[in-house]
Amino acid sequence: MNTTSFDLVIFDCDGVLVDSEPLANKVYVQMLAELGHQLDYEATLREFSGAAVFKRIEATSQKLNWTPPANFLPDFFKRLAELSLRELKPVNGIRQLVESLPVPACVASNGARDEIVLRLKLADLTEFFGDAIFSGLEVPHPKPAPDVFLAAARAFNVPPSRCIVIEDSVPGVTAAVRAGMRVYGHAAITPVDVLREAGAIPFKDMLELKRILSAQTV
Repeated sequence: MNTTSFDLVIFDCDGVLVDSEPLANKVYVQMLAELGHQLDYEATLREFSGAAVFKRIEATSQKLNWTPPANFLPDFFKRLAELSLRELKPVNGIRQLVESLPVPACVASNGARDEIVLRLKLADLTEFFGDAIFSGLEVPHPKPAPDVFLAAARAFNVPPSRCIVIEDSVPGVTAAVRAGMRVYGHAAITPVDVLREAGAIPFKDMLELKRILSAQTV
């Protein structure tokens, strides 16, 4: 019988399972441009990686002394959904990684449940997770608070110390550290040193992580 150093793998969604961060950033930057505010695409992508859209709006409002129009948020979600239908893809190597896991896996994201479900469906990843989805909007505090990760651990009856979290942003890594879980950081957008400083074990791609986790199964 195989034994592992972990009993549950908890995946963030955006930037870990699906390559959605660039799509959300593209819509956000375009909408600000239409309102007369030019944002640097790359800088905005790095700044808001892993952040909920209301946090983006709050930060941008303060920086630009700007008040978003009443229809900004619904328009953002509408445009993002349309773009996702056309362009959303799974993160390279994620299917091979999930298929190789010897323990259960689930998703814990700051996104709304229906958004997570749709993205998994568009990326053809639904079969791996089923109803094992945890939303930061359904717990008292979203990431960087640990609530959503602790909710996932409780649902599987697994101690935090036996959970592994896969994240790609500082708020997500911070939440996992606060939950007392080991966290691996996907250095696709957030730099390796930033992830490491936040408390993650950085990795470059999912096939590298597959090798790392396989080495922990004996």
